[in-house]
Amino acid sequence: MAFEPVVGDKYLFTWKELGSPTVPAQVKVPGFGTVHLDDADVHYAVENPEIAAFYVRPSKALGAERFVVVSRVQPA
Repeated sequence: MAFEPVVGDKYLFTWKELGSPTVPAQVKVPGFGTVHLDDADVHYAVENPEIAAFYVRPSKALGAERFVVVSRVQPA
């Protein structure tokens, strides 16, 4: 599966695509890399499971194929 950025260097993943973690996690996405979710990301997803999605981008500080959340999809 090819991954394409949706905006600039940001990729969009739903909480379900990341395995619906309920604790902070480093989610390995085959063919993409590792997405780091912190407490706030998980809390948001658990509270909004129907719409939970994250914009992630590469993290220079963490190294190659490591991605961090830079924005969350918000309810209208």
